[in-house]
Amino acid sequence: MIPFWLPFAILAAMELEFVVGGIRERRHGAPAHPASRRLPGNDDADLGWVETVDEDGESMLVPAPPRGRRRSRLPLLVVVIVGLALFAYAYRVDRQAGWTSVSASDRARAEKRFTAEAGRIAGRPVKVICDSDYAFTGVGSDAAGIAFIPRGLAYLEPTVCRSLYRVAFEHEVGNRDDTAFAITVLAHEATHLRGVRNEAQTECYALQEGVGLGVRLGLARSTAGALMRAQLDRDLSDETVQRVDYRLPPECINGGSLDLRPDDPSFP
Repeated sequence: MIPFWLPFAILAAMELEFVVGGIRERRHGAPAHPASRRLPGNDDADLGWVETVDEDGESMLVPAPPRGRRRSRLPLLVVVIVGLALFAYAYRVDRQAGWTSVSASDRARAEKRFTAEAGRIAGRPVKVICDSDYAFTGVGSDAAGIAFIPRGLAYLEPTVCRSLYRVAFEHEVGNRDDTAFAITVLAHEATHLRGVRNEAQTECYALQEGVGLGVRLGLARSTAGALMRAQLDRDLSDETVQRVDYRLPPECINGGSLDLRPDDPSFP
């Protein structure tokens, strides 16, 4: 619900305030500091004091001479222009890469396609909705997808839908990690809708279903297989607390009890 540009603008304003404050201090001089309440000693030699000798030849510490002013290397106008350019670029990239960059009609067409693919995996009529308002995913639940099994309904995070749309309708793989993850999420929620509730088993089945799903979305079988094997490796290496329920069981191997294609030497 928070636009991407809002924290960016706040941080930019804070940085600009620091720059302007520094310029004003250089122009008007730094504010005077209160006088020390004690004479400096040897322990203060690294705090801006220098050692010298008085008329009697005794060692003493005196304040170091003030440093000369340094001219700003980047004029304020240049800083503002660069900041605005970065903001415009980030906004453009976000609009092009986000789910909202897809027209409403194309989003509806994509949801229909995702629904058909999920129904094929689930083996029954289901419905897939891209959660544009983050009511159930992302900010809503810190989940990339969520399935309501009795209702045959699944919600996908908008970034997942955008990656799937890029494959199915723009015929591009894009970021391979994002694409592999998105395919796995759709297959994962579809497997839930088939009636499998255990997260670890569901993830194992999803990795295997993801190969065929990727092919039906337009990927070459070799590409789809490589993406799912890469996702398998990431799942096996992920030991975070958040993913503990998704940790793949020992049976999730070629020829294991969770192998959906025991006669196929490839896995997943």
